[in-house]
Amino acid sequence: MLGCRELNVASVLVVAVAACKPSGSGESGPFVPAGGESGAVHDDGGTTVEPGDDAGGPADDDAHDADDNGVFDVGNGVGEGGGEGGDCPCENVLDGIYVLNSKDPPSVWFYDPPANDFSEIGQLGCAPPSTFGPPPSANSMAIDRSGNARFNYYGVTGVMGTGLAFTGWLYSAPLSDLSNCTDVGYVGAGSWYAFGLGYSVVGANSNCDELFMYNTDQYVNYPNLSGGSQLATWDEGATDKVIIGPTVWPVAELAGTGDGRLYAFATVAENESILVQIDKTNGTAIDSYPLMNLDTTHGFAFAFWGGDVFFFTESTVGSGVSKVTRLDLDENEGGGLDTVNENTGLLITGAGVSTCASFVPPG
Repeated sequence: MLGCRELNVASVLVVAVAACKPSGSGESGPFVPAGGESGAVHDDGGTTVEPGDDAGGPADDDAHDADDNGVFDVGNGVGEGGGEGGDCPCENVLDGIYVLNSKDPPSVWFYDPPANDFSEIGQLGCAPPSTFGPPPSANSMAIDRSGNARFNYYGVTGVMGTGLAFTGWLYSAPLSDLSNCTDVGYVGAGSWYAFGLGYSVVGANSNCDELFMYNTDQYVNYPNLSGGSQLATWDEGATDKVIIGPTVWPVAELAGTGDGRLYAFATVAENESILVQIDKTNGTAIDSYPLMNLDTTHGFAFAFWGGDVFFFTESTVGSGVSKVTRLDLDENEGGGLDTVNENTGLLITGAGVSTCASFVPPG
């Protein structure tokens, strides 16, 4: 999820390029992550990963079979509903976390949690309409079981009274060819232009997933957030959202699991957020975990993998560079939050794990 500082009409008319661009995003052109050549990212241990190179990590892992690139293919037996097979088999997707880097040009990267490494998958070929200010921003992402990514873009498309008018779009692209990005036909004008995205398996005994959406229009006013929002599901046939019900958190990102759970990484107040398991039938909380001192910042995302939750937020507010924080949710290593990567070199505004991926600890 990508936020922008509160703007006024004059600022857009005079300096349009300042609107909704992530702080530190730089000029358009090839992205060179911090600490290396284009396409290389260093983790805290000094490992450099080039696209297509070995991602490192343990040489022997009984829970997964590593391919020639060192990233994990989806394995059998990861849990009821979440593994391969069934009516909706897993295809063209890896067992790990995909992240959306919103720096120009926007791109998708693969995060291997055990190795704590990132490798580039490819640049996005989405072409949202021209806007009133700068080009629309790549805002959120979700990954389905067939290796397809959904992306939300939004941008300033005009002036409304004394404020700005925003519009949002939804796109789809296969991870195997992100340049082949298509507009699915959704336009959110005035409301539901910015939203969190997340897939969740339909039920504990199902192998098929469904896409959920969370209205985060308020995020353009960060950190001045208040009130609640709405949860919706995506209707593929109607190419539109279907409102499920109201929620009590102003902005949130979504992530689901292979056993049918849906979670939100939501803002409570500045420098205070919460992890919430959401009732998919009405948008209310089933359970929650306070995340003190973990701010959603100007770019945030999260995903589940292997019994843990991985949060991607700016290293400091406005830095334009993300860090990785891990929550040991299953408490198999003592529980709590731990920063596992201080500087990814990316501005991560979306994260997606297919419902095929491991949602229980490997081993």
